[in-house]
Amino acid sequence: MEAQQAIRAYTYGKVGFDRIQEALASQAESALGAEESRALAPLDSIDAIRAAQTETDEASSYLERFGDLTLSNLLDVRAELDKAKIRLQLAGQEVWKVCVVLNELSRVRKAFVTIKDLYPSLFSISQDVKPFSSLAQEIERCVNQDGDILDDASINIAAIRREKIELQKTINKVLQDILGSETYGRAVQDRIVTMRNDRYVIPVKREFKDAIQSVVHDQSDSGMTLFVEPTRVIDLNNRLQILQSDEKKEISRILLYLTDLIAKAAPDVEKSLNVAGHLDFSLAKGRLARSWNGIKPSVSPNLETNLRNVRNPFVADCVPVSFSIGKDYFMVVITGPNTGGKTVALKTLGLTVLISKAGLFIPASDGCTVGLYDEVFVDIGDEQSIEQSLSTFSAHTSNIVRILGQATRYSLVLLDELGVGTDPEEGSAIATGIVDFLYQKRVTTVITTHYSSLKLLAYRYDQVRNASVGFNVETLQPTYELILGSPGESHAFIICERLGLPEAVLALAHDELSKEHKATTELMSRIVTDSQEISHTKESLNVNQQELAKLRDDYEGKLALLEANEKQELKAAHREAQRIVDDVSRRMDDLMRQFQDSLKNQPQAARDAKREVEATREELVQKAEPYEEKPPFTPVEEIVPGDLVIITSVNKQAIVIDVMKDKRKLVLQSGSMRTTVPEAQVRKLTEPELNSYQNRAMQYSGAREPTLPFVPMKIDLHGNRVDEALEKLDKYIDVAYLSGLSFVYICHGKGSGILRKQIHQFLKTLPSIDHFSFSNPEEGGDGVTIAYFK
Repeated sequence: MEAQQAIRAYTYGKVGFDRIQEALASQAESALGAEESRALAPLDSIDAIRAAQTETDEASSYLERFGDLTLSNLLDVRAELDKAKIRLQLAGQEVWKVCVVLNELSRVRKAFVTIKDLYPSLFSISQDVKPFSSLAQEIERCVNQDGDILDDASINIAAIRREKIELQKTINKVLQDILGSETYGRAVQDRIVTMRNDRYVIPVKREFKDAIQSVVHDQSDSGMTLFVEPTRVIDLNNRLQILQSDEKKEISRILLYLTDLIAKAAPDVEKSLNVAGHLDFSLAKGRLARSWNGIKPSVSPNLETNLRNVRNPFVADCVPVSFSIGKDYFMVVITGPNTGGKTVALKTLGLTVLISKAGLFIPASDGCTVGLYDEVFVDIGDEQSIEQSLSTFSAHTSNIVRILGQATRYSLVLLDELGVGTDPEEGSAIATGIVDFLYQKRVTTVITTHYSSLKLLAYRYDQVRNASVGFNVETLQPTYELILGSPGESHAFIICERLGLPEAVLALAHDELSKEHKATTELMSRIVTDSQEISHTKESLNVNQQELAKLRDDYEGKLALLEANEKQELKAAHREAQRIVDDVSRRMDDLMRQFQDSLKNQPQAARDAKREVEATREELVQKAEPYEEKPPFTPVEEIVPGDLVIITSVNKQAIVIDVMKDKRKLVLQSGSMRTTVPEAQVRKLTEPELNSYQNRAMQYSGAREPTLPFVPMKIDLHGNRVDEALEKLDKYIDVAYLSGLSFVYICHGKGSGILRKQIHQFLKTLPSIDHFSFSNPEEGGDGVTIAYFK
């Protein structure tokens, strides 16, 4: 266990996780929150990691929505509680310190009462904070913020203090009479009443000490003034001394009473204090995530890591790094010049994995995945143990021996400059053997090196990839860009040439290169060239595929247009047929009226003619039945939650909440109504339709009329500047209100919250708006606002 802790401490220090702990502690507002922050450690199970991530996510959102929750009064009173539990009397200031914490605990619990639905994890934690209102009120009745016992603490303390005040007044009056009398006027040094040894005295001149019957208690530094207690106030001072003693005893009794009350509540207070400290710790995680503009990574139990534009928070002007490992390969060899940032990339990878496992957000772009490794092992930096008389090579080797003995199939191993510090040929061979060993154990490994033999491993093993760190040979400056798929070069000769090393020296050095090294370099160059050609070929194939996809889309569009035209022509033919039928029907009606007149003269002939006419009409009607076009619908595969659709059966707009592909149904939300509808009754509004309707609506002006254009019940303001967004929203609200909509969805996104805040302030000024609120999580949560009209 101690060995494992030592290795973890080494890893934390090398990749900077200890600095993360301190950075998190600086975000906490209480000693307990800071203490838990400094104890931050990676978690082992995926459930624990996701629970910690949920806390971070909710804390970040809570801070954005409600602002910071100050917990500066969450003091560490564990020592006071321990003292009370063994019945050691607490001082007044200690009792008040406990009272401050009790009130803070009550405030913490209240702060989270109303967020049950928004932040269930934080709410659940806060419910373990118990209220201590009664105890706090009892302490406040007895003690003030300076730790002094109040008169209301007991009847006795109040009576004692009243008697003390009266007695002090009496003593002061007697002494003032002496000071002001003509008899003792010459003997008095100053006409003041003061205290010595907790007794009231007056100052007299030494030569007149016998002029006043008194007891001497003190003298001035010069010895010329004596502080005496006249015999007339001795009994009064004695009584005052008794009252002061009684007061101290009563104060002690009250403090012991309060100590006992605190002792009884101590176990619950300790638990609540720990919970509140954890809430402060969670809020600290939220503050840190916001300061980094961090994102929540996915955690992969399959040991797959895919990082997009991840930044090291401790590297100034850090260039984001993108890196992937674990899906098609589990080992990466990073090469390049010494100043190329290989070590920074290695530390960034290790640090990102550790903080992700600890439930923190990472400073990166969305879409990152981090593998669930059981342990992270590193060997980074120039190590030399003076105490053990070990060289750099020996120190690194000792560390690697421990890693090889403890690393498992589920570990992540990061090795910097593997094999350095000894003979290059032997170091290369040893480094290759170490990598081969780790490969056989299938340990996820990332290595930085200059050895060409390690670069070739990517072409020996199918699950090894080369990577390089970008370097500008013109400026001799690293670009820090991590490029997967191709090995890097040291550029030693180019760098030396640019720095002014004589050409003769470079020529001699080039001649000293071994044939094997030259052959390896040429082989690597050909491999890189081939890789680049393959990459270009892939790019060409992608371009061709895109062109084919465009041609296919064009063909499908034209086919759809032909089908639409065919439908229009068919409907037109049916309309013409119906016109003919109507015309023939009118003519037949005229003939029937004429037949009625001839029924009397030729009844049989008229009846035969009538039957013939009716038969002809029925035949024409059947041939010209009205064309009924089935309302178009959108397959569920083309619909995602958040889309705006039309329920064709009732011609009503709705927002898609869920897509039930297996049942070919959609869950829709229209205001407060939620319903499940088959796909055959739903048509998705296309982007061109939405843009067209919105443009027509924006151009509309005037009173509400039957010709008012169709107004979508959702407006998307993503990417708009605040002034542009408010201008669009102003026009949209007017038209939506006139069109008869009862509510609208306003999509503004989460982001920094500036646009959302300005939109909410603007909605408050509109007389047509009754109220507004955030949508349900399925509809977009606090990234979407629903505004209801009056």
